[in-house]
Amino acid sequence: MRLQRVSHRSSIFHLPKQPPLVSSRPHFFFLEPPVLPPFKLIKPCSSASPAVFGKKGVRFRRIVPINSADNDFGSNGAVNSSSDTDDCEDSLLGNGYCLPPQEIIDIVDAAPLPKLSLSPRRDKVLFLKRRSLPPLAELARPELKLAGLRIDGKCNARSRMSYCTGIGIHKVRDDGTLGPEKEIYGLPSGAKINFVTWSNDGSHLAFSVRTDEEDGSSSMLRVWVADIETGKARPLFQASDIFLNAVFDNFVWINNSTLLVCTIPLSRGDPPKKPLVPSGPRIKSNEQMEIIQSRSHQDLSKDKYDADLFDYYATSQLVLASLDGSVKLVGSPAVYTSLEPSPDKNYIKICSIHRPYSFTVSCGRFPRKVNLWTADGKFLRELCYLPLAEDIPITHNSVRKGKRSIQWRADKPSTLVWVEAQDGGDAKIEVSPRDIIYTEPAEPLENEQPVVLHKLDFRYRGISWCDDLLALVYESWYRTRKVQTWIISPGCESASPRILVDRSSEDVYSDPGSPVLRRTRSGTSVIVKIKKEGEEGTYVLLKGKGATPQGNIPFLDLFDMQ
Repeated sequence: MRLQRVSHRSSIFHLPKQPPLVSSRPHFFFLEPPVLPPFKLIKPCSSASPAVFGKKGVRFRRIVPINSADNDFGSNGAVNSSSDTDDCEDSLLGNGYCLPPQEIIDIVDAAPLPKLSLSPRRDKVLFLKRRSLPPLAELARPELKLAGLRIDGKCNARSRMSYCTGIGIHKVRDDGTLGPEKEIYGLPSGAKINFVTWSNDGSHLAFSVRTDEEDGSSSMLRVWVADIETGKARPLFQASDIFLNAVFDNFVWINNSTLLVCTIPLSRGDPPKKPLVPSGPRIKSNEQMEIIQSRSHQDLSKDKYDADLFDYYATSQLVLASLDGSVKLVGSPAVYTSLEPSPDKNYIKICSIHRPYSFTVSCGRFPRKVNLWTADGKFLRELCYLPLAEDIPITHNSVRKGKRSIQWRADKPSTLVWVEAQDGGDAKIEVSPRDIIYTEPAEPLENEQPVVLHKLDFRYRGISWCDDLLALVYESWYRTRKVQTWIISPGCESASPRILVDRSSEDVYSDPGSPVLRRTRSGTSVIVKIKKEGEEGTYVLLKGKGATPQGNIPFLDLFDMQ
């Protein structure tokens, strides 16, 4: 047994075989302590993780140096514990993470290329500087899962937002090269920048700023503005208790010197506390015997307490703030989800959601109101009210009942466009037309009815505007993978619509591309038209990935619209 034990213990060192010493009495065998070859015990760095070098994970924790073998091996070949062994074990235990060599750290932490933003006048370019990876503290912050959203309660915004660390301005020279960089200055140390937007004339920037607190959490978001010529940044609000609510939309430029901002109501107070005892049972009833199919949604609200929390963090107070420091409240606090000024900046389309909330669908299907306001903050009229939509069929191409995709016409000062489903939103119902596009002015005359712009047999997917003679309407149908593009003349009733593209969405080789858009003076985007030289007619500039059997070959094409 002694020979077997020692041989087993020493086999990991590939020890040479030692003949046993036989005493004068042939019936007893004794084994001398084995002669171990010299070895070194490699110690990990002091910051090694306990999960890697814990007591149970150390393979050779009982091994001792050769010069102490005579003292530590007993007569039976076993190893005795000693203070040296305990010190060895303690040296293998550490806290924190091991860092790689500096060369690898430099590669991982290398700053990515900055994002670029061209000014409305195309004479300056912003370089939005970023960091490569977020810190672990950013990812470890607690988040609230409410109504299908994940909210960071500390900064009252969506959780895990990416951000910029600095803004540089370059002037575009006449030869197309960039001038020297001018850095935006005046920001707090460690500022995290989001939602950078140009004013319509390109003279100012607006953005949000937040910093890290001492406890590792994030501060509340504040709205800042910067002068492009000087590069100096400053807070938009002089009061220190006005913060940005960025759960949904955040702010928009109304004109060159005024912003409409979603702020946290000053009277909000502390967040609601979860009751120890529920106020009552949760009752679900289907007395009407309605069969409703619904897809699975993540991060839904679970009870009344979650609904109260959602109201607490999502409710905003609209504020008109000028660069000169003047502030004006607009409307009452509500859960505002989008703010969209008209191209002429005389009207604002404001969307909000209201109770009753649902525990089975996300906030995108909550009851919704779309109202029209004037640019100076006066309520004009209600465009539509959409009730709670828990019964949208799960069939592809099924949509919500009522008006949807309400938007401003990009080539007109203040004309509204929307779509209404003729099949009740249920794609299983066969009907023609399936969608109808309507249009009307922001302030229609008395008894003036909306105008039918176009009728579609598939599901509406969007419009690219150009002028009264040209607009492209897109429709598709998932079941057949059909994709169609129509050419219409919005201002010419006598012109008949015609199909420009009719193909399968899976046939990427036949994709003709999408139209190149240009920015107008009002800040909207319209189709680029190029006149033919020496003859009547126009071209439309198309761009695309250019899928081919040999790979993607991006392209720009001149498409004859005749």
